[in-house]
Amino acid sequence: MRTNLPPLELLERMIEIPSVNPRLSRDPADGEGALGHWLADYLGAHGIRVELQKVEDDRVNMIGHLPRSGTADSAVVLLSAHMDTYPRYGELSGFRAQVSDGRMSGRGSADAKGSLAAMVAAFVRAAQSPTHRESYLAATVDEECLLLGCKQLAQYGIRPDLAITGEPTQLVPIVAQKGIVRGQFTVTGPKVHAAYPKSETALAAAAALVQACAGLNEELAALRPSELGPPTVTPTAVECDGGMNLVARNVAVSFDARFPPGRQAAEFLREIEHRLRERLGDSVPFEVGAEVFESPANRCDLSGALVGEFVDTITAITGQPGVDSFSYGSEAGVLAQFSGNSLVFGPGDPRYSHAVEEWLDIDELLMATTIFERILTGPARPDGQD
Repeated sequence: MRTNLPPLELLERMIEIPSVNPRLSRDPADGEGALGHWLADYLGAHGIRVELQKVEDDRVNMIGHLPRSGTADSAVVLLSAHMDTYPRYGELSGFRAQVSDGRMSGRGSADAKGSLAAMVAAFVRAAQSPTHRESYLAATVDEECLLLGCKQLAQYGIRPDLAITGEPTQLVPIVAQKGIVRGQFTVTGPKVHAAYPKSETALAAAAALVQACAGLNEELAALRPSELGPPTVTPTAVECDGGMNLVARNVAVSFDARFPPGRQAAEFLREIEHRLRERLGDSVPFEVGAEVFESPANRCDLSGALVGEFVDTITAITGQPGVDSFSYGSEAGVLAQFSGNSLVFGPGDPRYSHAVEEWLDIDELLMATTIFERILTGPARPDGQD
């Protein structure tokens, strides 16, 4: 059996195995493969059953499994964190781990290799405990772009009672988050030369569409109160085929729309389209592109016993009572589709995700490891029965 690596050393090694999402770098040589295989080898050396689940091309999820042992109850727990990162942007977001002032810096340290290192350390410790719950550990690909890894994980057949996705939350459990739908509005217009300008062009129509989104947000804020804030639609980029003296005939306006739990992406997108058409009338004909990205919203049921146990454990170890919510994206909404409950939790500050300077508080890493270990081993029943 291989010697257990402490969480800090696990994180150091993970940082130094680059796992940049190839969709972000546009370099097919990038990817999560090397890290996924390293994790599989590490867990396998500790006698843990591991599978590599194909997602696309050479990209694979790493899935470890611990069967129920000893006097543990029948609850099933899934720990999941993504392997992919953004590209490096500087010395403190590179692939060399550096420790200073109680912090470890490097790309992925906060998002989300810190969570993954804590989960791996806890999983190995639980495997060596005489009592542990049936548990799964998933290291997924492509969270930063299309959630392909987590969506493929849904097909694996796991049906956990509680799924915890690792993201930097400063050890605060995130029990609700907005859903996301992204796509493009496309606008077309006549051929116009700058020598003979016209007021009605595809660019002018697209500008009106962007302005209409601002008004729509005000409307949605008044109609949809929520503790997470109102639904929103945000234009994020404009692409067109114009030239030096030719006005664009085709304009694509990319958008990111966010909606609270209780709503579905397709339904919300239809509402956005309907309200924009009402605002713009026939003066701005537009279409919604066929390619749409969806990330479901999530709300965790706090009355669940396993959720309560996890939250109580966090409070006991960190001294931080309570839960929170956020509007960021994560895998929690996808996990909720095949889990009894899903939430987000991990070490690190989300403000440093993807940043030029990315770092993780080492004390948070160590506390997260203990918290994960406790939910895996769980309270034993004296009689060993369910």
